[in-house]
Amino acid sequence: MQIEDKEIVEYPSTLKLAGLSIGAAIFVAGGAGLFAWGQEEEDLELVVVGAAGVLFFGGALLYLLYRLLRRRPSLMINAEGIVDHSSYTGGGRIRWEQIKDMTVYELMGQRFIGLELHDPEAFLAKQTPFKRILLRMNRGLVEAAVNIPQTGVQMPLDELHAVMMERWNAASRRKEEAGLETQFGAARRQSD
Repeated sequence: MQIEDKEIVEYPSTLKLAGLSIGAAIFVAGGAGLFAWGQEEEDLELVVVGAAGVLFFGGALLYLLYRLLRRRPSLMINAEGIVDHSSYTGGGRIRWEQIKDMTVYELMGQRFIGLELHDPEAFLAKQTPFKRILLRMNRGLVEAAVNIPQTGVQMPLDELHAVMMERWNAASRRKEEAGLETQFGAARRQSD
């Protein structure tokens, strides 16, 4: 078995998930406080902001608790591609030939691996309606259709990116050796 055939499985950090859960719970409590204060003062703005905070951070808290209680891999990397469950908007199964480019970037103090896809619309079409909305909102901030956050994996992102690039290039070489020139191979050569 070659090294690029060995599956790599990443789990989220329990400590990070616990810390994020505590943070989300604090924001839920703050939102509930604003909501109650807004009702008491008959201030519609406070009620709306409080309700929005409870809904958003309550949803985040539920997701984080789910991830804490149900230990499943956040990212799997193998010869065919990746399976991304590193966040609620994780991309699921993505084959190497679907990926156009991979970069490490930082947004609002958080580091990510961004995956640009050859056909982001086909990828979005396979998502649930709510997830599609969230992914489109993400695309308004960054070009990448799929974003793997450092908080979702334990391996340092630069190391993870290097492993993913190695696997992506190996998959392209296998396709070329089989005589299957694709836009995937052309994109990989451009990134070299």
